[in-house]
Amino acid sequence: MSTRRRRGPRDYRGPARSCEQCYGWGVLRGRLCRGCEAFHRQHPIGTCVTCRRPAVPVREGVCRLCRKQAALIAGPDNKFAVDYSVAEVTGHQLFFADLPLSERSRRAKTAARPPGPAGTAPTPAIVPTPTAVWKQQLLCDPPRDCRHASSLDPPRDPLFLDLVLRHAELLAEHQGWPPRTLQQVRRGLRMLASSHDPGEPIRASTVTAMSYAGVPAVRVLDVLTAAGDGIVLQDRPDSLTVWIDAQFKDLPAQIRQELQVWIDVLRQGTPRRRARPRRTTFARLAGIRPFLVEIAVHYSTLRQVTRDDVTGWLEGRKHQANDASALRDLFRTLKSERLVFTNPTDRVRVVKPNQTTPNRLTPETLQLIGRAAAQDPALLVVLALVGVHALGPGQARLLTLEQLDLPNARLDIGGTTRTMDPFTADAIGQYLAYRHTRWPRTGNPHLLVTRRTAQDQAAVSEFWLSSLLRHLPVNLRQLREDRILDEARASDADPLHLSAMFGLGAQAGLRYTQAVHTETTPPGR
Repeated sequence: MSTRRRRGPRDYRGPARSCEQCYGWGVLRGRLCRGCEAFHRQHPIGTCVTCRRPAVPVREGVCRLCRKQAALIAGPDNKFAVDYSVAEVTGHQLFFADLPLSERSRRAKTAARPPGPAGTAPTPAIVPTPTAVWKQQLLCDPPRDCRHASSLDPPRDPLFLDLVLRHAELLAEHQGWPPRTLQQVRRGLRMLASSHDPGEPIRASTVTAMSYAGVPAVRVLDVLTAAGDGIVLQDRPDSLTVWIDAQFKDLPAQIRQELQVWIDVLRQGTPRRRARPRRTTFARLAGIRPFLVEIAVHYSTLRQVTRDDVTGWLEGRKHQANDASALRDLFRTLKSERLVFTNPTDRVRVVKPNQTTPNRLTPETLQLIGRAAAQDPALLVVLALVGVHALGPGQARLLTLEQLDLPNARLDIGGTTRTMDPFTADAIGQYLAYRHTRWPRTGNPHLLVTRRTAQDQAAVSEFWLSSLLRHLPVNLRQLREDRILDEARASDADPLHLSAMFGLGAQAGLRYTQAVHTETTPPGR
């Protein structure tokens, strides 16, 4: 007959951490080790005369950490005349907390000690040194875990907490945060203040890891950045760097090193070349990645690439002009750095894609757009800006409230003042009323805002702007081209008029005038 197994107390399986008073490292059940918990219950809170630490339990003016250091220096045979001021000279030797004592250690601890003088009590020799400055050295620097932090714990640096809370109030008022957002930001700041020592920088990865607890990490980082320099340590990896490492990790080592030279030139520039935007760098690397993967099967360095390899790969590519331009840039950079002997892209010609011809939108499409815009104030104002004033998507996204003059019906676009027609003025007025009702406290200076950008100063994204027309058989480019094409017909296909009115270049203006001439020219002439 089997007997039922008796279950004992379960061991704590939490992560290792450091005691907040003696700095002993181990698997703790709470914020303090067992020795400091007992010391805390038996002695009052004060300031240690040796290490000058405030708000710690002290016995005869000395904390437990300084007592252990003094006992370590004195040795096991001298426990009655201990100089507790040696920690000012020797520092503190850190240790592992809550280690079980062996049988031999128990016997040595319980052994009889030599008696002291009759009628006298052991008097500690305390020699305070006012000029000494206590400083905690860093034993290890693991990622900070704020799972055990609480907003109800006292801050380790009250001055820091007051500073960041004041900046949180200012940002909330300036950017129009809802009360719920401000409450969660305060909670996150208190959690950080209760788990970081005075002067210790806060890692950005630590803040972002607090999102699981409902803390708005982006807003908290904004507050810490606004509070001063040196508070936030940006340790988060760059997203483009992570993507590059993941996409090209299988290339041979020599090809990867040569490619990195070109990547550094694209991202950082040279004294004679400006750095490229992130999207340009991403587009060029994504375009030539199939070429690098293909040649990596046969070659170990880019010096072995021939002209036939380049032309053979470009054959049949959908975007030959863009891919050829990226390859030329790659090999020209490597040749200027003397990493390749010849440029295999010299005298490689590709057929440029035919330029598209602007087309008019049908009356059915325009009616469908009008019905959809009547139900959405954001779509209505975008339709007015792009379909009437022919603004580009970037200009519509970055349009600010300062560029609008509704009383005088004026619109400032790139330093050029335009007269605002009644349709555009009415669309902007309706959207401003909708914006004030939806986000009454927002401080975003841009005209178009979303649920995310209403709490900061950023412009809306390109994806959001394009998604307004996702259910319509037209995009922003076609809507803008239809407006410019109408103006070209009204101005008798004058390219100078189009350039002055819409800020077009010479080639872009001729593109619309040629489209008008094609429409008006009878067939066969």
